[in-house]
Amino acid sequence: MNRPDFQTCRVEMSDGVRLATHVHVPEGEGPWPVIFSRSPYPGMLPFWHEQAKFWTGHGYAFVIQECRGTGASEGQWVPFAHEEQDGLDSLGWIVRQPWMNGKMATYGSSYCGVVQWCMADRLPPEVKTVFIGFTGIERYRQNYMNGMFRHDIYTSWAIGNSGVPEAARRPGLYREALAVRPHVEMDVRLFGRELPWYRDWVTEVSPDSPYWASGFWAELKEKPRRTRVPVMMTAGWFDHNLEASLLSFDKLPEEVRARSALIVGPWVHTESVSGDLDYPGHDCYGPRQRDAALAWFDHHLKGEEMRLPAGIRTYIIRENRWLEWRDGIRADRVLTYHLRPQPAGAEARMLSPEKEDGPAAATYRYDPDNPVPTRGGAAVMHYLSGDPEAVRPASVIQPPPGARDDVLSFLSGPLEEDLRIAGRIRARLFVSSDAEDTAFTIQVMEVFPDGTAVNIRDGITSLAFRNGASSPLGYTPGEVVEAVIDMWPITWTVKRGSRLRVDVSSSNFPAYHVHPNIAGTWSRIAGTRIAEQTVHLGGEHGSRIEIPVATG
Repeated sequence: MNRPDFQTCRVEMSDGVRLATHVHVPEGEGPWPVIFSRSPYPGMLPFWHEQAKFWTGHGYAFVIQECRGTGASEGQWVPFAHEEQDGLDSLGWIVRQPWMNGKMATYGSSYCGVVQWCMADRLPPEVKTVFIGFTGIERYRQNYMNGMFRHDIYTSWAIGNSGVPEAARRPGLYREALAVRPHVEMDVRLFGRELPWYRDWVTEVSPDSPYWASGFWAELKEKPRRTRVPVMMTAGWFDHNLEASLLSFDKLPEEVRARSALIVGPWVHTESVSGDLDYPGHDCYGPRQRDAALAWFDHHLKGEEMRLPAGIRTYIIRENRWLEWRDGIRADRVLTYHLRPQPAGAEARMLSPEKEDGPAAATYRYDPDNPVPTRGGAAVMHYLSGDPEAVRPASVIQPPPGARDDVLSFLSGPLEEDLRIAGRIRARLFVSSDAEDTAFTIQVMEVFPDGTAVNIRDGITSLAFRNGASSPLGYTPGEVVEAVIDMWPITWTVKRGSRLRVDVSSSNFPAYHVHPNIAGTWSRIAGTRIAEQTVHLGGEHGSRIEIPVATG
Protein backbone atom coordinates (compact mmCIF):
# COMPACT_ATOMS: atom_id res chain seq x y z
CA MET A 1 0.00 0.00 0.00
CA ASN A 2 1.31 3.45 -0.94
CA ARG A 3 -0.01 6.95 -0.37
CA PRO A 4 1.54 10.28 -1.41
CA ASP A 5 2.56 11.13 2.15
CA PHE A 6 4.19 7.85 3.14
CA GLN A 7 5.49 4.55 1.85
CA THR A 8 4.68 1.08 3.14
CA CYS A 9 7.51 -1.43 3.14
CA ARG A 10 7.36 -5.16 3.85
CA VAL A 11 10.30 -5.57 6.20
CA GLU A 12 11.55 -9.14 6.48
CA MET A 13 12.33 -10.46 9.94
CA SER A 14 15.12 -12.94 10.68
CA ASP A 15 12.65 -15.85 10.37
CA GLY A 16 11.28 -14.66 7.03
CA VAL A 17 8.01 -13.13 8.27
CA ARG A 18 7.34 -9.72 6.71
CA LEU A 19 5.93 -6.86 8.76
CA ALA A 20 4.07 -3.88 7.34
CA THR A 21 6.22 -0.82 8.06
CA HIS A 22 5.00 2.66 7.16
CA VAL A 23 7.68 5.29 6.51
CA HIS A 24 6.96 9.03 6.65
CA VAL A 25 9.74 11.46 5.77
CA PRO A 26 9.85 15.29 5.87
CA GLU A 27 9.83 17.42 2.76
CA GLY A 28 13.19 18.25 1.23
CA GLU A 29 16.46 16.39 1.19
CA GLY A 30 17.44 13.95 3.91
CA PRO A 31 18.79 12.14 5.71
CA TRP A 32 16.93 12.82 8.96
CA PRO A 33 16.84 11.61 12.54
CA VAL A 34 14.26 8.83 12.93
CA ILE A 35 11.48 8.18 15.43
CA PHE A 36 10.33 4.54 15.43
CA SER A 37 7.11 3.10 16.88
CA ARG A 38 5.52 -0.34 16.78
CA SER A 39 1.83 -1.13 17.42
CA PRO A 40 -0.42 -4.23 17.50
CA TYR A 41 -3.62 -2.21 17.07
CA PRO A 42 -4.74 -1.86 13.42
CA GLY A 43 -7.52 0.48 14.45
CA MET A 44 -4.90 2.94 15.72
CA LEU A 45 -3.14 3.23 12.36
CA PRO A 46 -4.98 6.44 11.32
CA PHE A 47 -3.90 7.98 14.63
CA TRP A 48 -0.27 7.08 13.95
CA HIS A 49 -0.40 8.52 10.44
CA GLU A 50 -1.76 11.75 11.90
CA GLN A 51 1.01 11.79 14.52
CA ALA A 52 3.55 11.32 11.74
CA LYS A 53 2.56 14.70 10.26
CA PHE A 54 3.56 16.37 13.52
CA TRP A 55 6.95 14.67 13.58
CA THR A 56 7.82 15.15 9.92
CA GLY A 57 6.80 18.79 10.34
CA HIS A 58 9.53 19.08 12.97
CA GLY A 59 12.20 17.49 10.81
CA TYR A 60 11.98 13.83 11.81
CA ALA A 61 11.41 10.73 9.72
CA PHE A 62 8.65 8.77 11.42
CA VAL A 63 8.30 4.98 11.09
CA ILE A 64 5.30 3.04 12.40
CA GLN A 65 5.27 -0.75 12.16
CA GLU A 66 2.36 -3.15 12.66
CA CYS A 67 3.32 -5.96 15.02
CA ARG A 68 3.48 -9.56 13.84
CA GLY A 69 0.10 -11.09 13.07
CA THR A 70 -1.77 -7.76 13.29
CA GLY A 71 -3.06 -5.46 10.57
CA ALA A 72 -1.20 -5.97 7.29
CA SER A 73 1.73 -7.84 8.88
CA GLU A 74 2.34 -11.52 8.34
CA GLY A 75 2.73 -14.17 11.05
CA GLN A 76 0.74 -15.30 14.05
CA TRP A 77 -0.38 -12.87 16.76
CA VAL A 78 0.81 -14.04 20.18
CA PRO A 79 0.89 -11.13 22.63
CA PHE A 80 4.46 -10.08 23.54
CA ALA A 81 6.09 -13.28 22.22
CA HIS A 82 8.01 -11.88 19.23
CA GLU A 83 8.46 -8.24 20.13
CA GLU A 84 12.13 -8.30 21.13
CA GLN A 85 13.52 -9.96 18.03
CA ASP A 86 11.09 -8.28 15.64
CA GLY A 87 11.98 -4.92 17.10
CA LEU A 88 15.71 -5.50 16.85
CA ASP A 89 15.40 -6.81 13.28
CA SER A 90 13.44 -3.71 12.34
CA LEU A 91 15.97 -1.35 13.94
CA GLY A 92 18.66 -3.06 11.92
CA TRP A 93 16.66 -2.44 8.75
CA ILE A 94 16.17 1.27 9.58
CA VAL A 95 19.90 1.73 10.21
CA ARG A 96 20.57 0.62 6.63
CA GLN A 97 18.15 3.07 5.00
CA PRO A 98 19.48 6.13 3.11
CA TRP A 99 16.92 8.47 4.74
CA MET A 100 18.30 7.76 8.22
CA ASN A 101 21.08 10.11 9.47
CA GLY A 102 22.54 7.84 12.14
CA LYS A 103 20.42 9.05 15.06
CA MET A 104 17.22 7.39 16.15
CA ALA A 105 14.74 7.13 19.05
CA THR A 106 11.93 4.75 19.85
CA TYR A 107 8.54 6.10 20.90
CA GLY A 108 5.14 4.93 22.12
CA SER A 109 2.77 4.23 24.99
CA SER A 110 1.09 1.20 26.57
CA TYR A 111 1.79 -1.93 24.48
CA CYS A 112 3.84 0.36 22.21
CA GLY A 113 6.00 1.03 25.27
CA VAL A 114 6.33 -2.65 26.19
CA VAL A 115 7.83 -3.35 22.76
CA GLN A 116 10.48 -0.74 23.54
CA TRP A 117 11.38 -2.27 26.89
CA CYS A 118 11.64 -5.66 25.19
CA MET A 119 14.71 -4.49 23.25
CA ALA A 120 15.98 -1.70 25.52
CA ASP A 121 19.06 -3.63 26.67
CA ARG A 122 20.15 -4.60 23.14
CA LEU A 123 19.75 -1.35 21.24
CA PRO A 124 22.14 -0.52 18.38
CA PRO A 125 24.34 2.56 18.93
CA GLU A 126 22.21 4.62 16.57
CA VAL A 127 19.39 4.63 19.15
CA LYS A 128 20.17 7.58 21.39
CA THR A 129 17.11 7.57 23.64
CA VAL A 130 13.64 6.04 24.19
CA PHE A 131 10.33 7.70 25.09
CA ILE A 132 8.05 5.27 26.95
CA GLY A 133 4.62 6.39 28.09
CA PHE A 134 1.97 4.77 30.31
CA THR A 135 3.69 1.40 30.18
CA GLY A 136 4.17 -1.39 32.69
CA ILE A 137 6.45 -4.42 32.58
CA GLU A 138 5.90 -5.67 36.14
CA ARG A 139 3.30 -8.01 34.75
CA TYR A 140 2.48 -10.00 37.89
CA ARG A 141 2.01 -6.83 39.96
CA GLN A 142 -0.15 -5.43 37.17
CA ASN A 143 -2.35 -8.52 36.96
CA TYR A 144 -2.66 -9.07 40.71
CA MET A 145 -2.73 -7.15 43.95
CA ASN A 146 -2.14 -9.46 46.91
CA GLY A 147 -3.73 -12.43 45.15
CA MET A 148 -6.66 -10.50 43.64
CA PHE A 149 -6.94 -10.42 39.82
CA ARG A 150 -7.65 -7.15 37.99
CA HIS A 151 -10.64 -8.08 35.85
CA ASP A 152 -11.46 -4.65 34.48
CA ILE A 153 -8.00 -4.37 32.96
CA TYR A 154 -6.98 -7.81 31.81
CA THR A 155 -10.26 -9.58 31.12
CA SER A 156 -11.31 -6.58 29.06
CA TRP A 157 -7.96 -6.55 27.22
CA ALA A 158 -8.12 -10.30 26.61
CA ILE A 159 -11.55 -10.00 25.01
CA GLY A 160 -10.49 -7.17 22.74
CA ASN A 161 -7.27 -8.95 21.73
CA SER A 162 -8.47 -12.53 21.67
CA GLY A 163 -7.94 -12.86 17.93
CA VAL A 164 -11.62 -13.76 17.52
CA PRO A 165 -12.87 -11.09 15.08
CA GLU A 166 -16.30 -10.59 16.59
CA ALA A 167 -15.01 -10.58 20.17
CA ALA A 168 -14.51 -6.84 20.44
CA ARG A 169 -17.87 -6.00 18.85
CA ARG A 170 -20.39 -8.31 20.47
CA PRO A 171 -22.56 -6.35 22.93
CA GLY A 172 -22.49 -7.55 26.51
CA LEU A 173 -19.56 -9.91 25.99
CA TYR A 174 -17.50 -8.38 28.80
CA ARG A 175 -20.26 -8.87 31.37
CA GLU A 176 -20.79 -12.42 30.13
CA ALA A 177 -17.08 -13.07 30.66
CA LEU A 178 -17.12 -11.74 34.22
CA ALA A 179 -20.06 -13.98 35.12
CA VAL A 180 -18.44 -17.27 34.04
CA ARG A 181 -17.67 -19.64 36.94
CA PRO A 182 -15.24 -21.23 37.11
CA HIS A 183 -13.66 -18.32 35.29
CA VAL A 184 -10.89 -20.36 33.69
CA GLU A 185 -13.53 -21.70 31.30
CA MET A 186 -14.44 -18.22 30.03
CA ASP A 187 -12.55 -18.53 26.75
CA VAL A 188 -14.08 -21.84 25.67
CA ARG A 189 -17.59 -20.87 26.72
CA LEU A 190 -17.49 -17.52 24.92
CA PHE A 191 -15.14 -18.14 21.99
CA GLY A 192 -15.21 -21.90 21.56
CA ARG A 193 -11.43 -22.12 21.96
CA GLU A 194 -8.76 -21.68 24.59
CA LEU A 195 -6.66 -18.56 25.05
CA PRO A 196 -3.60 -20.17 26.67
CA TRP A 197 -1.98 -16.89 27.68
CA TYR A 198 -5.15 -15.70 29.44
CA ARG A 199 -5.52 -19.05 31.21
CA ASP A 200 -2.00 -18.57 32.52
CA TRP A 201 -2.88 -15.12 33.80
CA VAL A 202 -5.94 -16.25 35.77
CA THR A 203 -4.51 -19.48 37.18
CA GLU A 204 -0.96 -18.47 38.09
CA VAL A 205 -1.85 -16.57 41.27
CA SER A 206 1.49 -16.90 43.08
CA PRO A 207 4.26 -14.46 42.12
CA ASP A 208 6.84 -17.21 42.67
CA SER A 209 5.24 -19.57 40.15
CA PRO A 210 7.60 -20.42 37.26
CA TYR A 211 5.27 -18.56 34.88
CA TRP A 212 6.07 -15.22 36.56
CA ALA A 213 9.41 -15.94 38.24
CA SER A 214 11.25 -17.27 35.18
CA GLY A 215 11.12 -16.90 31.43
CA PHE A 216 9.76 -13.91 29.51
CA TRP A 217 7.98 -11.99 32.26
CA ALA A 218 10.85 -12.36 34.72
CA GLU A 219 13.36 -11.22 32.12
CA LEU A 220 11.23 -8.31 30.90
CA LYS A 221 10.88 -6.62 34.29
CA GLU A 222 14.69 -6.55 34.63
CA LYS A 223 15.25 -4.80 31.28
CA PRO A 224 15.51 -1.32 32.87
CA ARG A 225 18.51 -2.44 34.93
CA ARG A 226 20.38 -3.18 31.69
CA THR A 227 19.31 -0.08 29.77
CA ARG A 228 22.15 2.26 28.83
CA VAL A 229 20.44 5.16 27.00
CA PRO A 230 18.49 8.01 28.66
CA VAL A 231 14.81 7.24 29.10
CA MET A 232 11.91 9.69 29.01
CA MET A 233 8.84 8.26 30.78
CA THR A 234 5.32 9.55 31.31
CA ALA A 235 2.72 8.07 33.66
CA GLY A 236 -0.73 8.85 35.03
CA TRP A 237 -1.91 8.81 38.63
CA PHE A 238 -5.03 7.01 37.40
CA ASP A 239 -3.45 4.77 34.76
CA HIS A 240 -3.37 1.04 35.39
CA ASN A 241 0.36 0.99 34.52
CA LEU A 242 1.28 3.59 37.14
CA GLU A 243 3.00 1.44 39.76
CA ALA A 244 4.92 -0.59 37.20
CA SER A 245 6.09 2.61 35.48
CA LEU A 246 7.50 3.98 38.73
CA LEU A 247 9.21 0.69 39.53
CA SER A 248 10.80 0.59 36.07
CA PHE A 249 12.17 4.11 36.43
CA ASP A 250 13.66 3.25 39.84
CA LYS A 251 15.40 0.21 38.33
CA LEU A 252 17.40 2.24 35.82
CA PRO A 253 21.14 2.28 36.59
CA GLU A 254 21.98 5.32 38.69
CA GLU A 255 23.95 7.09 35.98
CA VAL A 256 21.22 6.43 33.42
CA ARG A 257 18.46 7.56 35.79
CA ALA A 258 20.41 10.79 36.38
CA ARG A 259 20.05 11.52 32.65
CA SER A 260 16.42 10.35 32.43
CA ALA A 261 13.08 12.02 33.12
CA LEU A 262 9.72 10.96 34.56
CA ILE A 263 6.52 13.02 34.37
CA VAL A 264 3.46 11.87 36.34
CA GLY A 265 0.20 13.74 35.80
CA PRO A 266 -3.46 13.34 36.82
CA TRP A 267 -4.08 11.26 33.72
CA VAL A 268 -5.80 8.01 32.80
CA HIS A 269 -4.65 5.57 30.10
CA THR A 270 -5.82 7.86 27.30
CA GLU A 271 -3.00 10.20 28.43
CA SER A 272 -5.58 12.80 29.41
CA VAL A 273 -7.90 13.49 32.36
CA SER A 274 -11.19 11.95 33.45
CA GLY A 275 -13.46 11.81 36.50
CA ASP A 276 -15.17 14.48 38.58
CA LEU A 277 -12.26 16.77 39.49
CA ASP A 278 -10.66 19.58 37.50
CA TYR A 279 -6.90 19.62 36.93
CA PRO A 280 -5.80 23.11 35.82
CA GLY A 281 -2.43 23.10 34.10
CA HIS A 282 -2.30 19.35 33.59
CA ASP A 283 -1.87 19.85 29.82
CA CYS A 284 1.27 22.01 29.95
CA TYR A 285 3.20 19.29 28.07
CA GLY A 286 0.77 19.30 25.15
CA PRO A 287 -1.69 16.66 23.94
CA ARG A 288 -0.53 13.20 25.05
CA GLN A 289 2.59 14.94 26.43
CA ARG A 290 3.83 15.34 22.85
CA ASP A 291 5.59 18.65 23.56
CA ALA A 292 7.69 16.90 26.20
CA ALA A 293 8.64 14.24 23.67
CA LEU A 294 9.57 16.91 21.10
CA ALA A 295 11.81 18.74 23.57
CA TRP A 296 13.44 15.46 24.57
CA PHE A 297 14.09 14.34 20.98
CA ASP A 298 15.31 17.78 19.86
CA HIS A 299 18.02 17.56 22.50
CA HIS A 300 19.04 13.93 22.09
CA LEU A 301 18.69 13.63 18.31
CA LYS A 302 19.43 17.17 17.13
CA GLY A 303 21.75 18.46 19.84
CA GLU A 304 19.52 21.40 20.75
CA GLU A 305 19.56 22.97 24.20
CA MET A 306 17.74 20.86 26.80
CA ARG A 307 14.26 22.35 27.32
CA LEU A 308 13.14 19.48 29.56
CA PRO A 309 15.75 18.64 32.20
CA ALA A 310 16.17 15.18 33.64
CA GLY A 311 14.42 14.37 36.90
CA ILE A 312 10.95 13.63 38.29
CA ARG A 313 7.97 15.97 38.05
CA THR A 314 4.54 15.20 39.43
CA TYR A 315 1.22 16.97 39.43
CA ILE A 316 -0.02 17.65 42.97
CA ILE A 317 -3.75 16.93 42.85
CA ARG A 318 -5.89 19.56 44.63
CA GLU A 319 -2.89 21.94 44.72
CA ASN A 320 -3.20 21.94 40.93
CA ARG A 321 0.48 22.50 40.31
CA TRP A 322 3.61 20.66 39.28
CA LEU A 323 6.42 19.85 41.69
CA GLU A 324 9.97 18.73 40.95
CA TRP A 325 11.46 15.99 43.15
CA ARG A 326 15.23 15.88 43.43
CA ASP A 327 15.63 12.49 45.11
CA GLY A 328 12.43 10.74 44.13
CA ILE A 329 8.95 11.13 45.59
CA ARG A 330 9.70 11.16 49.31
CA ALA A 331 7.77 11.99 52.45
CA ASP A 332 9.14 13.84 55.46
CA ARG A 333 6.99 12.02 58.00
CA VAL A 334 4.23 9.46 58.41
CA LEU A 335 0.89 10.46 59.88
CA THR A 336 -1.17 7.68 61.47
CA TYR A 337 -4.96 7.62 61.64
CA HIS A 338 -6.68 4.91 63.69
CA LEU A 339 -9.97 3.23 62.82
CA ARG A 340 -12.30 3.56 65.82
CA PRO A 341 -15.90 2.69 66.73
CA GLN A 342 -18.84 4.89 65.83
CA PRO A 343 -19.83 7.53 68.42
CA ALA A 344 -23.48 7.82 69.28
CA GLY A 345 -25.34 9.90 66.71
CA ALA A 346 -22.40 10.12 64.27
CA GLU A 347 -22.80 9.47 60.55
CA ALA A 348 -19.81 7.11 60.46
CA ARG A 349 -17.18 5.45 62.62
CA MET A 350 -14.23 7.52 63.71
CA LEU A 351 -10.88 8.04 61.97
CA SER A 352 -8.62 9.59 64.55
CA PRO A 353 -4.94 10.31 65.34
CA GLU A 354 -5.68 8.78 68.76
CA LYS A 355 -5.89 5.04 69.22
CA GLU A 356 -8.83 3.21 70.80
CA ASP A 357 -7.50 1.90 74.11
CA GLY A 358 -9.64 -1.18 74.61
CA PRO A 359 -10.74 -3.98 72.29
CA ALA A 360 -13.44 -3.06 69.76
CA ALA A 361 -14.67 -4.44 66.47
CA ALA A 362 -17.04 -3.87 63.57
CA THR A 363 -18.67 -6.65 61.56
CA TYR A 364 -20.48 -7.14 58.26
CA ARG A 365 -21.60 -9.94 55.94
CA TYR A 366 -19.86 -10.29 52.59
CA ASP A 367 -21.89 -11.96 49.83
CA PRO A 368 -19.87 -12.67 46.65
CA ASP A 369 -23.11 -12.63 44.65
CA ASN A 370 -23.68 -9.00 45.66
CA PRO A 371 -20.26 -7.34 45.41
CA VAL A 372 -19.49 -3.68 46.06
CA PRO A 373 -19.29 -1.98 42.66
CA THR A 374 -16.08 -0.24 41.60
CA ARG A 375 -16.32 3.53 41.45
CA GLY A 376 -13.28 5.22 39.97
CA GLY A 377 -9.64 4.45 40.67
CA ALA A 378 -6.64 3.40 38.62
CA ALA A 379 -7.24 -0.37 38.33
CA VAL A 380 -9.72 -0.07 35.45
CA MET A 381 -9.43 -0.07 31.67
CA HIS A 382 -12.69 -1.33 30.17
CA TYR A 383 -13.76 2.29 29.62
CA LEU A 384 -11.41 2.31 26.62
CA SER A 385 -13.84 -0.03 24.85
CA GLY A 386 -16.46 2.70 24.69
CA ASP A 387 -18.92 0.61 26.71
CA PRO A 388 -21.33 3.15 28.24
CA GLU A 389 -21.70 0.95 31.31
CA ALA A 390 -17.96 0.70 31.94
CA VAL A 391 -16.51 1.87 35.25
CA ARG A 392 -15.40 5.49 35.04
CA PRO A 393 -11.70 5.90 35.90
CA ALA A 394 -9.90 8.43 38.07
CA SER A 395 -11.32 10.35 41.02
CA VAL A 396 -15.12 10.31 41.11
CA ILE A 397 -17.84 11.17 43.61
CA GLN A 398 -18.48 8.34 46.07
CA PRO A 399 -21.70 7.17 47.81
CA PRO A 400 -22.30 8.53 51.32
CA PRO A 401 -21.45 6.51 54.45
CA GLY A 402 -24.08 3.88 55.17
CA ALA A 403 -25.06 3.37 51.53
CA ARG A 404 -24.33 -0.36 51.91
CA ASP A 405 -24.39 -2.64 54.94
CA ASP A 406 -21.22 -4.42 53.80
CA VAL A 407 -19.08 -1.24 53.76
CA LEU A 408 -17.62 0.20 56.97
CA SER A 409 -16.94 3.96 56.80
CA PHE A 410 -14.54 5.84 59.09
CA LEU A 411 -14.49 9.64 59.08
CA SER A 412 -11.96 12.12 60.51
CA GLY A 413 -12.63 15.59 61.81
CA PRO A 414 -11.98 18.61 59.56
CA LEU A 415 -8.27 19.13 58.89
CA GLU A 416 -6.76 22.22 60.46
CA GLU A 417 -4.09 22.52 57.76
CA ASP A 418 -3.35 21.22 54.28
CA LEU A 419 -2.08 17.63 54.18
CA ARG A 420 0.19 16.80 51.23
CA ILE A 421 0.27 13.05 50.61
CA ALA A 422 3.45 11.95 48.83
CA GLY A 423 3.95 8.24 48.23
CA ARG A 424 2.12 5.09 49.28
CA ILE A 425 -0.68 5.15 51.83
CA ARG A 426 -0.47 1.97 53.90
CA ALA A 427 -3.38 0.26 55.63
CA ARG A 428 -2.76 -2.06 58.56
CA LEU A 429 -5.98 -3.95 59.12
CA PHE A 430 -6.51 -6.47 61.90
CA VAL A 431 -9.23 -8.76 60.58
CA SER A 432 -10.91 -12.10 61.07
CA SER A 433 -13.46 -14.14 59.12
CA ASP A 434 -15.46 -17.33 59.40
CA ALA A 435 -14.25 -18.29 55.90
CA GLU A 436 -11.09 -20.29 55.15
CA ASP A 437 -10.02 -17.55 52.76
CA THR A 438 -11.56 -14.20 51.82
CA ALA A 439 -10.67 -10.63 50.82
CA PHE A 440 -10.57 -7.20 52.44
CA THR A 441 -10.58 -3.87 50.63
CA ILE A 442 -9.60 -0.34 51.58
CA GLN A 443 -10.49 3.00 50.03
CA VAL A 444 -9.17 6.40 51.13
CA MET A 445 -11.10 9.56 50.23
CA GLU A 446 -11.16 13.30 50.67
CA VAL A 447 -14.48 14.65 51.90
CA PHE A 448 -15.03 18.29 50.96
CA PRO A 449 -16.70 20.71 53.40
CA ASP A 450 -20.01 20.27 51.54
CA GLY A 451 -19.91 16.50 52.22
CA THR A 452 -18.91 15.39 48.72
CA ALA A 453 -16.40 12.54 48.86
CA VAL A 454 -13.93 11.61 46.10
CA ASN A 455 -11.55 8.67 46.01
CA ILE A 456 -7.82 9.16 46.47
CA ARG A 457 -6.48 5.59 46.55
CA ASP A 458 -7.71 2.03 47.07
CA GLY A 459 -6.29 -1.43 47.63
CA ILE A 460 -7.21 -5.04 48.26
CA THR A 461 -5.82 -8.27 49.68
CA SER A 462 -6.85 -11.85 50.03
CA LEU A 463 -5.98 -13.58 53.29
CA ALA A 464 -4.02 -16.21 51.39
CA PHE A 465 -1.69 -13.59 49.92
CA ARG A 466 -1.70 -11.10 52.76
CA ASN A 467 1.37 -9.04 53.55
CA GLY A 468 3.03 -9.63 50.21
CA ALA A 469 3.14 -13.44 50.51
CA SER A 470 4.68 -15.08 47.45
CA SER A 471 2.75 -18.31 47.99
CA PRO A 472 -0.58 -18.98 49.76
CA LEU A 473 -0.66 -18.63 53.53
CA GLY A 474 -2.94 -20.74 55.66
CA TYR A 475 -5.78 -19.22 57.62
CA THR A 476 -7.88 -20.67 60.44
CA PRO A 477 -11.45 -19.29 60.52
CA GLY A 478 -11.88 -16.93 63.47
CA GLU A 479 -8.16 -16.17 63.75
CA VAL A 480 -7.22 -12.47 64.02
CA VAL A 481 -4.46 -11.59 61.52
CA GLU A 482 -2.85 -8.39 60.33
CA ALA A 483 -3.35 -7.63 56.64
CA VAL A 484 -1.10 -4.88 55.26
CA ILE A 485 -2.23 -3.16 52.06
CA ASP A 486 0.20 -0.79 50.33
CA MET A 487 -1.74 1.43 47.96
CA TRP A 488 -0.28 2.89 44.77
CA PRO A 489 1.73 6.11 45.15
CA ILE A 490 0.07 9.50 44.78
CA THR A 491 0.82 13.19 45.28
CA TRP A 492 -2.41 14.75 46.53
CA THR A 493 -3.04 17.57 49.00
CA VAL A 494 -6.10 17.18 51.21
CA LYS A 495 -7.18 20.74 51.79
CA ARG A 496 -7.72 22.49 55.11
CA GLY A 497 -11.35 22.06 56.15
CA SER A 498 -11.74 18.76 54.31
CA ARG A 499 -11.99 15.44 56.14
CA LEU A 500 -10.43 12.05 55.46
CA ARG A 501 -12.66 9.03 54.99
CA VAL A 502 -11.67 5.37 54.91
CA ASP A 503 -14.00 2.62 53.71
CA VAL A 504 -13.34 -1.05 54.49
CA SER A 505 -15.18 -3.88 52.73
CA SER A 506 -14.46 -7.18 50.97
CA SER A 507 -15.12 -6.52 47.28
CA ASN A 508 -14.35 -3.95 44.58
CA PHE A 509 -15.84 -5.38 41.42
CA PRO A 510 -15.03 -5.50 38.53
CA ALA A 511 -11.72 -3.80 39.28
CA TYR A 512 -10.85 -7.05 41.08
CA HIS A 513 -12.34 -10.51 40.92
CA VAL A 514 -15.04 -11.44 43.42
CA HIS A 515 -13.48 -13.59 46.11
CA PRO A 516 -15.68 -16.69 46.59
CA ASN A 517 -14.75 -17.05 50.30
CA ILE A 518 -13.36 -20.49 49.44
CA ALA A 519 -9.66 -21.37 49.54
CA GLY A 520 -7.90 -22.33 46.33
CA THR A 521 -7.21 -20.91 42.89
CA TRP A 522 -10.02 -18.39 42.41
CA SER A 523 -10.47 -19.02 38.67
CA ARG A 524 -11.05 -22.75 39.19
CA ILE A 525 -13.76 -22.36 41.85
CA ALA A 526 -17.38 -22.57 40.71
CA GLY A 527 -19.21 -21.95 43.98
CA THR A 528 -19.40 -19.19 46.57
CA ARG A 529 -20.38 -18.79 50.22
CA ILE A 530 -21.31 -15.82 52.42
CA ALA A 531 -18.69 -14.79 54.99
CA GLU A 532 -18.99 -13.04 58.33
CA GLN A 533 -16.20 -10.45 58.42
CA THR A 534 -14.74 -8.60 61.41
CA VAL A 535 -12.43 -5.57 61.47
CA HIS A 536 -10.74 -5.06 64.83
CA LEU A 537 -10.45 -1.47 66.03
CA GLY A 538 -8.63 -1.21 69.34
CA GLY A 539 -6.21 -2.54 71.88
CA GLU A 540 -3.49 -4.81 70.53
CA HIS A 541 -5.46 -5.18 67.30
CA GLY A 542 -5.91 -1.52 66.38
CA SER A 543 -6.44 -1.13 62.62
CA ARG A 544 -5.00 2.04 61.12
CA ILE A 545 -3.75 3.81 58.02
CA GLU A 546 -0.31 5.40 57.64
CA ILE A 547 -0.10 8.44 55.39
CA PRO A 548 3.25 9.65 53.96
CA VAL A 549 3.34 13.44 54.25
CA ALA A 550 5.66 15.88 52.47
CA THR A 551 6.15 19.49 53.52
CA GLY A 552 7.66 22.48 51.76
